[in-house]
Amino acid sequence: MRDALRDLCSRYPDEYFLKIDEARGYPETFIKALTDAGWLSVMIPQEYGGSGLGLAEASVVMEEINRCGGNAGACHG
Repeated sequence: MRDALRDLCSRYPDEYFLKIDEARGYPETFIKALTDAGWLSVMIPQEYGGSGLGLAEASVVMEEINRCGGNAGACHG
């Protein structure tokens, strides 16, 4: 999980987030990439299209986003 998240986050360097912050914008492209990869639906049951994982796994997602320089607050469900 962590390696895959780091790989995705590496496509959005600090400059991406700085530009968003300067414009007082929202990181839509980053959030869409996380959503498309299934990272924002880890706690949703599989029968509804999620991964069906638990709080520990969701915490790993948020932690890795922050570790990689993103802001997990922008995608906190």
